[in-house]
Amino acid sequence: MSMQSLKIKIHIKEVQQILFSLPPYCIFILLKNSDLKEELNQWRIVLRRRETNDFILFCWLFFYLREYRSLFYYRIKGLSRLFRWYAPGQYALSFECNSIGKGMVIQHGHSTRLNMEYCGNYCQIWQNVTIGVAHSGGKRPKIGNNVKVCTGAIVLGDITIGDNVTIGAGSVVVKSVPANVTVVGNPARIIKQKQADR
Repeated sequence: MSMQSLKIKIHIKEVQQILFSLPPYCIFILLKNSDLKEELNQWRIVLRRRETNDFILFCWLFFYLREYRSLFYYRIKGLSRLFRWYAPGQYALSFECNSIGKGMVIQHGHSTRLNMEYCGNYCQIWQNVTIGVAHSGGKRPKIGNNVKVCTGAIVLGDITIGDNVTIGAGSVVVKSVPANVTVVGNPARIIKQKQADR
């Protein structure tokens, strides 16, 4: 493949991203929601993207990352019907929450169910995570600020996860966790105390 044809392919891809992402970006702008902007910036930080222009970053995220689309749709609620038909969110990623704080980042997000009472600011969730009730009719977990829930973790029941907690991959958490710790295992146990990140 010649250098010229490679450049043409790159430009075509950029045009596709813009055309695909422009309608939802208009909603992003029209809503003037500071949480949407904060979330965009948080994805920039966590994914180490170099785009300084919000429009270019939004286009890249919306075009390539279905989990970003799912979260964006959660934020804009009923307006999401305008876009879901041509730009579906992440398969098997569901949100059943009263409130999700600003700055959430979802890594991959496949087979992830977020059924919590509330989730604080700047949380990160990986794939195959289940957060929900321990039994039918039970109460849901409450998640603090700056919590990281790693791949395959399960968080169940009427429990509280404190601020600045990391829940290790594959952990099963059925009891409340204090702030500023790392927990791992089944059942989860504290392995590390840490300083507050934020």
